[in-house]
Amino acid sequence: MRIWFNHWFSTAYHLIELMREDISEDLSIVGTSKSINSVFLLNTDEKYIEPVVDAEKYIEFCIDFCKEKAIDVFVPRTHLTDIVNCQERFDDAGVKLFANRNKKLMQIVDDKIKTYDFFRDNQIDCIPEVRTAHSVDEFIKFYDELKTDDIRLCYKLVVDEGARSFRVIDDRVETSRGLYEAPGMKVSYKTAIKILESCDFSIPILIMPYLSGVEISADCLKTKTGNIIIPRYKIGGRYSEIRFDRNVMDECEKIMGLLDFDMPMNIQFRMQGESLKLLEINPRMSGGLMYSVKASGINIPSIALRQLFGEKPSWKYPDFDRKTVSFIEEPLCIS
Repeated sequence: MRIWFNHWFSTAYHLIELMREDISEDLSIVGTSKSINSVFLLNTDEKYIEPVVDAEKYIEFCIDFCKEKAIDVFVPRTHLTDIVNCQERFDDAGVKLFANRNKKLMQIVDDKIKTYDFFRDNQIDCIPEVRTAHSVDEFIKFYDELKTDDIRLCYKLVVDEGARSFRVIDDRVETSRGLYEAPGMKVSYKTAIKILESCDFSIPILIMPYLSGVEISADCLKTKTGNIIIPRYKIGGRYSEIRFDRNVMDECEKIMGLLDFDMPMNIQFRMQGESLKLLEINPRMSGGLMYSVKASGINIPSIALRQLFGEKPSWKYPDFDRKTVSFIEEPLCIS
């Protein structure tokens, strides 16, 4: 079986390794990236450079590449939604997409405002208070509406990946405190406005209260024997903790029921005090999925691949409620 990963995060190195586990037949992994030095290519059997082009030309490249390299399974990340929108062309080429195929729902989760509106309309209660700015003036207006003495605000593009546009507005970065603390994702209000004045807002800006509680990244997969849900709490530093918390898992069950995706997905939450708030939905394997798999023993990539070919692999939850996972060099589990 020949499996192609297009341009992915470096952590795809581990996803490939997990996919090779528990598979009876030989897998040949083909990788493409914008850079031949991408880390995940070190774990592929064949590696190639892919073009940096617009979506339409990229789809043409993908179809031609699948035919030329006799690809059986395509695991896309780059241009994921565009590829799903053209799924019939891959079907005609005899290629199975390792991706959630519901076009309408993929379009929804690709846009954070559409995501929030969809779940709010379907009685999901964990939606944060947000505004969508289409201009600097609107941004200033919504900032004034939401800002209080004890709440910091944050913003990001409505369509984003990997939190590249995410910023926290914090004027303390322009005080002496800024000498001792790295600014990270923080900008002052004045700097934020200066940045946004140079934007055309072709992609709107989402503004909302900054949720300062722990981030929870739930790796999920629908199976014929029930939903796999592995909540991973990012507790800081080099550690996360797998916690099979019933409240988080119940919220994931509701979300998964509405989306009805049949391939791996990732649901991200953040705590606001004692309240659970939805951040976003990633309709693909997460960058940190290997930590969830190594800690729980539930191999989501392998199970999903086998399901793609009609198998019904067995799995079960581990006999612990929580386990800490170290990020040091290898995804090791500690008690």
